[in-house]
Amino acid sequence: MKELTKYSNRYKSIQICMFLASLLLSLTVVFQNIYLGKIINQMLVVKSGYQQLTIWLMILLIVLLLRASFNYLNQLFGQKLSFKVKQDVREQLINKDTKQSKVTILTEAVEGIHSFYESYLPQLFKSTIIPIAIIVTLFFIHWPSALIMMITAPFIPLFYIVFGLRTRDKAKDQMQSLNQFASEFVDLTKGLVSLKLFNKTEETEEKIYQSSTSFRDLTMEILRSAFLSGLMLEFISMLGIGIVALEVGLRLIVFNDISFLVAVISLLLAPEFYNAIKDLGQAFHTGKQSEGYIEIIEDIHKEDASHNKIIKINHKMANEDIIQLDNVSFQYTNREDFSFDQINLNIKENKHTAIIGPSGAGKSTLVKIMLNELNPNKGTVSYKKELKIGYLSQRPYIFSASVKENVTMFQHYDEHFIHQILDKVGLKEKVEQLSQGIHTMIGDGYEMISGGEMRRIELARLLLMDPDVVVFDEPTTGLDIKTEQLIVDTINEFAHNKTIITIAHRKEVLKYADHFIELRDGRINHIDNPLQGGAYK
Repeated sequence: MKELTKYSNRYKSIQICMFLASLLLSLTVVFQNIYLGKIINQMLVVKSGYQQLTIWLMILLIVLLLRASFNYLNQLFGQKLSFKVKQDVREQLINKDTKQSKVTILTEAVEGIHSFYESYLPQLFKSTIIPIAIIVTLFFIHWPSALIMMITAPFIPLFYIVFGLRTRDKAKDQMQSLNQFASEFVDLTKGLVSLKLFNKTEETEEKIYQSSTSFRDLTMEILRSAFLSGLMLEFISMLGIGIVALEVGLRLIVFNDISFLVAVISLLLAPEFYNAIKDLGQAFHTGKQSEGYIEIIEDIHKEDASHNKIIKINHKMANEDIIQLDNVSFQYTNREDFSFDQINLNIKENKHTAIIGPSGAGKSTLVKIMLNELNPNKGTVSYKKELKIGYLSQRPYIFSASVKENVTMFQHYDEHFIHQILDKVGLKEKVEQLSQGIHTMIGDGYEMISGGEMRRIELARLLLMDPDVVVFDEPTTGLDIKTEQLIVDTINEFAHNKTIITIAHRKEVLKYADHFIELRDGRINHIDNPLQGGAYK
């Protein structure tokens, strides 16, 4: 788990707080059980009065509240650590070039490491400190019980290490299966029309079924390993407690060489000892699952980006140009009905270029080649300089994170500036009505927002990013009039000092364009203003 702990090393202060909370928790655990043993002894052996027992029970209640508080603090520090690490990981991945599905990595893989910091690390501190505190205490009270615990305890981590290693491998396979399934599903969806035309629908359905079944089977393998691991841990824990109980019972009843108080304290501390180690075993299972996800993330970091980084920087490009495509050819591996053949194209700097053409002509594909999201089979794509490119898609993605993180894409910006941007896109009032303002969690499982608000958040990302080149992919599709006008005004505002590339049909968007490129049958035509009537056909 070195890769996982590497990301948490910069947050030593949180881990120190976690250690202190676990230390205080261990003291309350020991004190609670010793005090409870004394109360039982006073009730059954000494037979103390009702008034004295009431005072002791009140003290015990305070100790229990302290125990719950320290346990909560430990978990709280774990959640805080997880939040910060996930933010760091996303910041590192957001600009990485990778052949894997970036959305899947940023969501499933990054969320997959959450359990290590939120569950495993806090439990590791507890399960290390509490058993040590119990062993030390029992050596002063009844050392044979402490010896039995020390002999039987190693069997618990031995079993959960064996099952944990299996879980790690299965989690990595599961993540790769999900990534592959996501990519296949998107590719097949894009080619749905062609598949119907060539009567390949049934074969495609079978392929999707096989991929989803494979992912389901790997998920069930992880669950089966978890249940089996839990069963073995319960068995070993019960066996250890039973041996301690047998030894204490024989010493108390048969040999009569320990007091009732010592016997009760030993029997109370034994379950606490084994439960702490057993809980670590269950947390270790989730930790190993997180290790499978972090290996996927580390693989992306280790990728040689050169295989995907085909953009060339050409400082000698003509002054009016900013992006060039030279003899670019491209074809999807699973589609024979679509291809680009030796395309030559120049995008003018600080001008608005509109890419038009019928549905399925390859407008979005052409833009993805320009953005280096797709590699051409032949030819080169060149930039005049290193470009910061912003993209407003048809289907904006909202992370399960705060409004601030969704707008900033996990980068660091001044909150006052963020509020200004939100006001500019018409979201300020909406955000201020949320329970925690820009820190309110949105997305799956949290505060839900409308499609128009999602598009406004993506527009806010663009404004915050302040890119050199802005790409609008059908920016007004399916929007209400107010949001559509906001986007049109933003396009018009960018047009003064930005390079804009727009894929659109609606007249309201295209009327600001300086140049028009028509795509038909995999070929490019530079045409004059085609706008007649309400929309381009």
